[in-house]
Amino acid sequence: MHEHLDVPYHQQDTDYYCGAACAQMVLHTIGQPLLSQDDLYNDNHNHTIEPSAWSSPPDGLCWTMNNRQSPKHFTLDSTDTEDPISRTICWAIHHYQCAPIALVFAGNHWAVVRGYTASAAPGASFDTSYTISSFDLNNPWPPVPAPPGPPPHTDGDVCGSGGNRGVADINVAYSTWQTDYLTPNVFGTQWLGKYVAVCDPDPPGSPMPPPSPEPRKRFDGQRLLEAGLVRDELLGNLKEAGLLSHPVWSRVFAEVRTGEPLLVQRLDRLDSYYWIVPTVDEQGGLRAAVGIDARFGDYQQTMAVRNPDASLFGFADAEKAMEHVLNRQFELPGDAGRLVVRAQGLSVHSALVWQPCRESLSPFYPFRMILLGAHRLYVRVFDGAVFTTLTNNQGGL
Repeated sequence: MHEHLDVPYHQQDTDYYCGAACAQMVLHTIGQPLLSQDDLYNDNHNHTIEPSAWSSPPDGLCWTMNNRQSPKHFTLDSTDTEDPISRTICWAIHHYQCAPIALVFAGNHWAVVRGYTASAAPGASFDTSYTISSFDLNNPWPPVPAPPGPPPHTDGDVCGSGGNRGVADINVAYSTWQTDYLTPNVFGTQWLGKYVAVCDPDPPGSPMPPPSPEPRKRFDGQRLLEAGLVRDELLGNLKEAGLLSHPVWSRVFAEVRTGEPLLVQRLDRLDSYYWIVPTVDEQGGLRAAVGIDARFGDYQQTMAVRNPDASLFGFADAEKAMEHVLNRQFELPGDAGRLVVRAQGLSVHSALVWQPCRESLSPFYPFRMILLGAHRLYVRVFDGAVFTTLTNNQGGL
């Protein structure tokens, strides 16, 4: 069964306003106007016991959700394991009809959870009798581009239309949710090592379900899967994940064909790779992008694209990325000087790369990595922005 809440999507206004954007989206669904993200960020950041480690700290975000409205009461849930938080999220959607806000990517980021697919509806926040298949998210990254706005945000604005305007519809397989999204926080001390979400009032349950058997992998993981095999297996993978019979996602995959897959290497994990498989309509317009584990072939997540003309992978091509930086100068961090890009001194990493960082908080927005001796340039594939380092030094961006 599937439950889905209508939470209109809005981007974060800066690269550290994710908590403010999530608060804006959820508060709007429970009767508030589209409040200023500047004001919401100030509320988040200034009502905490631990300001230095966070942009939007957990207790500050919870304070904002309670003090900016009255119909609902939100609690800050923090547990030692993932399962109680995930089940409380399902219960909040089912029972309270209110979208929780979850701390994801080891504390780097906040995202709105607006739907779930499971074997049955939960009977309580601590109900362990059902199995979860996937979650639907609003990820407010990337931040809004330069003017024209929004902000100010309005109902039906361009947020979520693709490319630098973000993507409104993301489905995450529960196994990927466990390994990549709802992972232990690494920032500060108050919630260090905890799984965190801001939910409606029922506390996470203490009963734990019996350990689930490890799901069978589609392949043995000894070698990376070839792009052609990933394309051939895609429909079977989507069917197995339940998306082809899903009331929302089945429409996304109606009458599409697969595009050329893109291989991405995780920089923050050993021997971890995934394929991004675009699906396009008859005119070649991008309809969705699907994440597939490049070693084991398992479905990970899907991003739907509302505007088929949106450009998400414009700088994925190695030659184009190289031409984009050739003969330019880039300031190195720490006053280390300027890096001059010369054709004779560079090489391009064969796979795209990604890790959760201030420069990208969605695995569908990876980088092309260019090596120049001991230095690296990271060309973000959707907009061509170039970075000399990827930063990961503050929670709740």
